[in-house]
Amino acid sequence: MERREDMAGKIERYESYVRADPGNALLWMNLGDLYHKVSRFDEAIACFERCLHDHPEFTSARSNLAGVMISQHRFAEAERMLRALLTEAGGSADLLFNLGLSLFYQGRWAEAERAFGEAQACGLTTPESYAYRARCRHHAGDMGQAIQFCQQWVDATGNAESRGYLALLHMDQGDLAQARHLADEVIRISPDNVHAGLVQGTVSIEAQEIVQASAQFERILAREPENARAWLGVGLARLYQQRHADAVAALEKAVQIIPDSVGIRVTLGWATLAGKDVVGAERTFRDAVEVDRNFGEAYGGLASALALQNRIDAAREAIRRAKRLDAHGFGCLFAQTVVLKLQGKEQAATDLLANMLQQAPRPDGKTLIEQIEIFTRKNPVPADTRPGLDRLRSGERQ
Repeated sequence: MERREDMAGKIERYESYVRADPGNALLWMNLGDLYHKVSRFDEAIACFERCLHDHPEFTSARSNLAGVMISQHRFAEAERMLRALLTEAGGSADLLFNLGLSLFYQGRWAEAERAFGEAQACGLTTPESYAYRARCRHHAGDMGQAIQFCQQWVDATGNAESRGYLALLHMDQGDLAQARHLADEVIRISPDNVHAGLVQGTVSIEAQEIVQASAQFERILAREPENARAWLGVGLARLYQQRHADAVAALEKAVQIIPDSVGIRVTLGWATLAGKDVVGAERTFRDAVEVDRNFGEAYGGLASALALQNRIDAAREAIRRAKRLDAHGFGCLFAQTVVLKLQGKEQAATDLLANMLQQAPRPDGKTLIEQIEIFTRKNPVPADTRPGLDRLRSGERQ
């Protein structure tokens, strides 16, 4: 990155050049690029539009305009411009990469990955293309392919950013030993690496080292207050500490950040239930069902909330739906246990709810908090939903 003083001097020189030679397209292009680098977006757009007005054949000015739109987060507009350029000019690695960015930041992971792949087929070899392909496959839940792309990113750079993300992917694949090994290596050289920190925090939760886990997640949130996975981790730590209201507050924050994550909503539902708010839990599980009607644990949680209100018929219907989607899901089994206990009057629902975090619903089962922790690992929330936006704002490629 050039020093601000050097950039200011360059801009002043090019401003004088275009005043002296206003018909020179390259001067307008260079000045526009300089404006883009220092986030003077309106002026950058004016330069590229002036170039196109005088020299319509300069299609590169349209490509640069699309780049500014990406920096302004006008992703749909950038996509339209880039698709038009690709139709006219054919395959271009740079155009395809920027198309991939415009699609990625619209949350269209599959289309974005195809664009990045086509850019590589056209000769693009930059490490960030592998990074974005890894993120796309991560969002799709394809951990194996995501790890392959991330390993190519690691091989190309060897930096802490790529290795931290590789640790996260191994964790989401279920390989906690490898994830912890990689994360520990990254933290030694880069103590503030967020992805490695998420792995260490989650491993601490797994080991029920709650104080360490909570401290790790809080450190992440001090740097990235909108990190949904860190809020999820804080919520789990507070559940272990039976700080139910605090757990619910942390999980509600995670839901606000990623409202379409059914996994976070289900975890929030259980935390609400653990806080003895069965009506609120029912509402949260119904919200989870609305997000994804094919997610068995949402119906299992709903069945549990209904059963704990002694609404047996409604609970049985939710259990039926849950069993159809995932007969071995924890929520489904928990709800069936509650129904059986109520029918046999072995224990009042309120007593069961009062002890649900620390007691297993069956003698040979895990406690609820252990089940929730397992559930969150099996249904990970993709981190890095919108990575690198600060760099996009300043016109830098990832």
